[in-house]
Amino acid sequence: MRLNLIPVDSLTRIAWALVDAHGDEALGVADRTISELESEGSPIVADAWRGLRSLLEDVLGAGWAAIPQRSTSARSRPIVQ
Repeated sequence: MRLNLIPVDSLTRIAWALVDAHGDEALGVADRTISELESEGSPIVADAWRGLRSLLEDVLGAGWAAIPQRSTSARSRPIVQ
């Protein structure tokens, strides 16, 4: 999986979905996934997750809990650039 093959808006939607599902623990989910992928010998996929983790930091730093439509689907989330 190459990160540059996934559109940024798709990665952002994935990031919002992870935050919706896991809240503040989404970074921990990403960290554990990166570690598991590296230990399995999948560095390219782990790099894709690092990019996703970076977006998670942006999403969580944007005050996601204060956004009124928090309970709606990830598709309605604003795009964080």
